[in-house]
Amino acid sequence: MSVVHLYFLRFSIAGKTTLLRIDCGTDSSYRDSTDGSYWQSDENYIKTGTNRKVSTSRIEQFNSLRAFTQQNKNCYTLPTPTQAKYFIRGSFYYGNYDGQSKPPTFDLEFDGNKWASVVTSATRLQFHELIYMPKGENISVCLARTQDKQFPFISILEIWPLDDNMYEGMSGDVAWLRSYGYNYGGGSNDLENWILGFPMDDYNRVWQPYDPPGINVVTALSISQNNVNDPPEEAIITAIEAADPADVINLPFTLATTTNLNYIAAYFTEPHEFLDNDTRLIDIYVEDDFMLTVEPEIGICTCALIRIQSDGTLNVQLRQNGSSTLPPVISAIEVYTAGNPLVPGTTSKDDLDGLQVFINAFEQLSGWSGDPCLPNNTVWQWLGCNGNDPPRVSKIDLSGYGLNGPLPEFSQMQALETM
Repeated sequence: MSVVHLYFLRFSIAGKTTLLRIDCGTDSSYRDSTDGSYWQSDENYIKTGTNRKVSTSRIEQFNSLRAFTQQNKNCYTLPTPTQAKYFIRGSFYYGNYDGQSKPPTFDLEFDGNKWASVVTSATRLQFHELIYMPKGENISVCLARTQDKQFPFISILEIWPLDDNMYEGMSGDVAWLRSYGYNYGGGSNDLENWILGFPMDDYNRVWQPYDPPGINVVTALSISQNNVNDPPEEAIITAIEAADPADVINLPFTLATTTNLNYIAAYFTEPHEFLDNDTRLIDIYVEDDFMLTVEPEIGICTCALIRIQSDGTLNVQLRQNGSSTLPPVISAIEVYTAGNPLVPGTTSKDDLDGLQVFINAFEQLSGWSGDPCLPNNTVWQWLGCNGNDPPRVSKIDLSGYGLNGPLPEFSQMQALETM
């Protein structure tokens, strides 16, 4: 089953939003000397971890990171003052900061939900992007250790609200994982050709250049009107065009999940002035099922939205419509996958209040934050938890923490079995 929409919107979004950009591992906030953007230190958002330097990055913000070698879970608390869908990105560059040449694997989490398994690389920058509608006034973003002696780290953490009319049809009852953001016709995959968010993209998304083999690269004359998702002009002014009208452009994607709903946003603009009797109509198919027909226009970005289930792969095909004389083209595409159902709540409020009493009483525990029992495979290392509706703290083991003094009152933690 699929749902498709086509937009020919002739306006640009006004009122760009303010970004919260955190350069993890830096000692103080600063303004970027190249684009003027403001980067904050992460000291106000997390109490654990150590600042480390990476000397080999060509991008200033990747010259530092925060590493977490003590606790099994370490959480940032990010403010979400407006009722909106938020775009969140975590960025990672190992750069052999520890001299071990062993890039780690760990989990990235948000509000008690698993976001992604981060498999870092010795040389490549990595990004994980998410659209999510929070329930409260902040979002907890956590790095969780899942492998023995493999310690999480993070280089950059960013968050910003989206305009209400962006990503129409993307429901707020799940989080949406951004699997692909391709800039077709953007040149080689060298880092200097990537669109690395703001200021090239007013909504700070990352767009990877990708030119499939055997396809022509074309450039539009100008873009005067954009569409509801406001992709950056640098991504949509270039395009790929089939070499022959009868050729099919195949765009295959491999996804992290096999049964979840996918959201495709494909962007088109007409790159050529037409000769007499020229027409360009593009039929969009997904897995050989017809979705809709697109007619690109000069100077206007057209967006086609498709929601569809998949079995872990998607093959988007662009074919010449029978009434068209010109081959198919495409400028850019985004593919999002719905995450697993969100956890219905948090650890029991009685237990959260009791644990906060412990954290307030002992300085050694002051860095623990985020949900203590969720996800259930990364419970705080000094706790045991039972149940799911809601999870309850069943065990507290503070041996080895060097605590002194009387225990605080925690009688509200009625599910405790051992202490």
